[in-house]
Amino acid sequence: MQGLGFLHLQPTFQKLVRQHARWKALLTVEIGKAESLMEKENLKQSRRDDRRDIGRKNEIFKHGIKGIKKITGKYNTSKPLTEVQISCPCGLKWTWQDHASPIPEQGKEARTLAWIQECTANFRTHSLKMTQEGMEIKLETLTDMLPLLQATQNPPLDLGTRSLIYDIGLWKGENLLAGIEAFFQKNAYHPFTTCGNSECGKAGPIPMSTTAHNTHPEQPLPTRSIEHFCKGESCFTTDPTNFCSNQHHTRDRTFLDRAGIFDFQNIASGETIREPVTTFREFSQFIARMPSHKAPGFSEVPADLFKQAPVLFQK
Repeated sequence: MQGLGFLHLQPTFQKLVRQHARWKALLTVEIGKAESLMEKENLKQSRRDDRRDIGRKNEIFKHGIKGIKKITGKYNTSKPLTEVQISCPCGLKWTWQDHASPIPEQGKEARTLAWIQECTANFRTHSLKMTQEGMEIKLETLTDMLPLLQATQNPPLDLGTRSLIYDIGLWKGENLLAGIEAFFQKNAYHPFTTCGNSECGKAGPIPMSTTAHNTHPEQPLPTRSIEHFCKGESCFTTDPTNFCSNQHHTRDRTFLDRAGIFDFQNIASGETIREPVTTFREFSQFIARMPSHKAPGFSEVPADLFKQAPVLFQK
């Protein structure tokens, strides 16, 4: 009645108005307008919810998937990832050996060239360069790096030590996946990981992707795997322990205690609640300095129980 302007009428006239056919028609029109308005508001709210949901998913994709923004150097969900820029081993280089024995210097380049051609006969594409300092070979396919290392384990006497050649790309096409695998595998290593060879102990493993072609007819696609390479002089090969030999070890952290980083919540170095507590004041100090909301220790009694317990229980 108020919406149609009939609220000022007396109740008797309002009753007569409700019985009139015109009233029903007007009421139907007003109900239709209200329903239309509700549909428009629901549509606006639905669109706002959709935009909020899309923004939330974009935020999760941007910050939740580790390293995407760092690999590409840009962020755009509408463009596919077609290239990456990351340092990867892509070749080997040797220095010429200074012979103390009477090995003829003449023909050393020919002997070395014949040996390297035999080693790389099965590789698809590579480049070879010889200089006065030594020889370099670069691969165009990153997955051929590990087979190259295995094929060149026994170089001729004309060649000295070998080392890896790195390149940052841009890696595209077939090398795109190998570059992404190397990036994520480097971030997955233990921070203090070292080689499993006790004589080496080199830190900083190098992940290398490789492919193996399946001979089984039901699995025509090649199988990908990642090997963990050690560039130490005494090793220069893959680590059979996959750099997991010291995964359970931790480095010396006494510098954190000396800096007093955790003094606000931890018991000081050298103090332990296992020692005899002579006074209730000492016990209260120990309890107050224990962290809250943590798993219980050997006693299986959480610290929160002692903190919230009455004094009579603590005594």
